[in-house]
Amino acid sequence: MGSTVPDATIGEETHASEAYQDLCRVVAASGQRNQADRLGRWLDRELDLEGAPRRLPVGEWSLCLTLLAERRQALGESWSPELDARVEGFFLATLRFMRPDGSMVFGPNGIPSATKQALRSWADQLSEPGFKTVIDWWFPGPDVRHSPPPLPASARAEHPLASLRADWSKSGDLMVIDHRQRGPETHFEFIGLGRTWLGPSWTLGTALAAAPVAVGRARPSLWVSNYSVDLAEWSFRVGPLRVVRTALLFRGRRLALLADQIDGKPTAGEIRLGIPEGIDVVPPAENRSLALTLGSRVASPRLIPLGLPYRSSGGERGTFQRAGNELVLRQPIAGRRGWLPLLVSWESGRNRKTLVWRPLTVSEGPKICGAETAVAYRVAWGRDESLVIYRSLARPVPRSFLGHKTAARFLIGLFTKEGNVEPLLTVKE
Repeated sequence: MGSTVPDATIGEETHASEAYQDLCRVVAASGQRNQADRLGRWLDRELDLEGAPRRLPVGEWSLCLTLLAERRQALGESWSPELDARVEGFFLATLRFMRPDGSMVFGPNGIPSATKQALRSWADQLSEPGFKTVIDWWFPGPDVRHSPPPLPASARAEHPLASLRADWSKSGDLMVIDHRQRGPETHFEFIGLGRTWLGPSWTLGTALAAAPVAVGRARPSLWVSNYSVDLAEWSFRVGPLRVVRTALLFRGRRLALLADQIDGKPTAGEIRLGIPEGIDVVPPAENRSLALTLGSRVASPRLIPLGLPYRSSGGERGTFQRAGNELVLRQPIAGRRGWLPLLVSWESGRNRKTLVWRPLTVSEGPKICGAETAVAYRVAWGRDESLVIYRSLARPVPRSFLGHKTAARFLIGLFTKEGNVEPLLTVKE
């Protein structure tokens, strides 16, 4: 895709993308009078109307901002306000895909001092005052401001590129997805309480992903961002199969849901999630969930495979375990389609309570629905918190579970002590 390009901004030789190399060539032509015009053409070509990069790998976004900051200073009056307006959207997109330490997701932690200086320079120069707030929160300076920052959650309509994020705090929660490249793999990272627990990949099982079949380009299908959740869905084809991938972050509840729906008569489903270096995986004795740990003093997220039985009798199909640097969920699928949901909880008080989950009966009139038509699950932590998750895999029509009737395609709600379902999210076709 590119060649090895040494650059002082990068610090070491890096396999750079074609888009980044193009910017380096523009910057290297420092003696040209029309450099500002060439920079403008690069921004127009590489960014969409809101400033998000069309093809530039996420790991290079902050490097490009650093180069642009250097050029802005060098060009002086030749740098136009129109260029600032284009960079402003790019700057916001970059913040949305940054960890609270300033490093870009999907890559190593840590940020070069030149990049940190460039971020602060742009925050001071651009018109949005909230940029200064975010930078001061992440890199405390002498003048901490408190103006409201820009909204952190965002998704692109043209391609699967989304940041699921409720706030900018250093101890906040974040899920990011990037599936602009063709293939079954999503660049993915999950951060809970300011720490990375999963990533940088989310893909199908090795047998399916490696099969010699055509893989279609992924396309966004749903984006919801409100006071309760941030939800992104996107779909792609692998040969005769269609995959609908779901990433959902609950706001303020320290819960997330990851899921693949596979249509096209698959015999089984498999999800593989990357695990960062240093993360340990602990299987509890009492159920089939897995706990992620990083030392005894760090709160451990619990991953719950809702589609597998709560306990294993030893002969059941379906597994959830670590394999090298990945978590692998394998689940049987009977019929034309199946859903593989994985619930993540990182609230330490909740995770200390007794955990139980079970599938629910879904009915359509007098008929009980099979798993290829609709599924529902209830998960409970002790007696105080209970959640229900419903998914219509076939065409949504009125169906019932736990006495609750819905025509939704996707529903998540609280199950009260009185036996009622209080929806937090309802998605209709």
